[in-house]
Amino acid sequence: MKSLLQKSPYIIVPLSYILAGVIFYGDHSFMLPITLTTCFLVAYFLKERPKRQLLWAFMPLWLLILAPSIISMDFKRSILYLVCIPLAVVVGRWAQKAHFIPKLIFTIGFALFLGKYGYPSMLLALTDDSTFYETKPFPSDLVFLDKHKDTIKFNQKITVLDFWNTACKPCFEKFPYYEKISEKYQHPEIAFYSVNIPLKNQTFEARTHVAEKLNYSYTTLYGESMKKVQEALDFNAYPHLIILKDSTIIYSGNFVTGESIYIDNLDRQLQKIVHKQDLQF
Repeated sequence: MKSLLQKSPYIIVPLSYILAGVIFYGDHSFMLPITLTTCFLVAYFLKERPKRQLLWAFMPLWLLILAPSIISMDFKRSILYLVCIPLAVVVGRWAQKAHFIPKLIFTIGFALFLGKYGYPSMLLALTDDSTFYETKPFPSDLVFLDKHKDTIKFNQKITVLDFWNTACKPCFEKFPYYEKISEKYQHPEIAFYSVNIPLKNQTFEARTHVAEKLNYSYTTLYGESMKKVQEALDFNAYPHLIILKDSTIIYSGNFVTGESIYIDNLDRQLQKIVHKQDLQF
């Protein structure tokens, strides 16, 4: 037991990152602040450990984040961790000299700011996963039902489809913003749909029950199996947004969540489309 306690500082940081991911369903707006605050505290309380041993408290997580980024050459989800973990450690060591409470408050505040604004902004700046088309037809074999199990056809000039599933926490966070946009662009030639995609063995009734509890003003539709929809529309991450013009896909991509970023992006794209189609409000 004594040996385990002696080694515990070396597992606290990666354990906090993993637990935060599990508890908050991979939501980095919580994971990043928790991880950075933990790094600060561990660096502060490991006063008597040599610097070489201190590295072992942080290097496993840092390398765990770095390795997949190098393999995929994709740093948009890792860059803030890679930069800010060492900074949190430095500030934690600096706090050993004086003013622990002010430095802790600063670290927590800065970490919360990064989680709420910095991470989505960085992700947006480095993400280019949106695809624009001119002549890609929407698959005619996909079936979408309303809550009464009636088949819905996309007959409006502009149709906005927000794809989600009940295991996607960012999807739920985005719904109020999607509702604001749908209310702003009320027009007989524009339709907004929330499209639920089923999880494995999830019943239709369970899916409609979730949508009814949410009770948003836009219409929720229900798609076929996740595999069929994702293969037909070529995406595998949620939330995913598709915009149609006369049954042709003109936009397909992920809008980063967060009110200002989500609304600004979707609003900007719709303004372009509305202007091009000369739709009057």
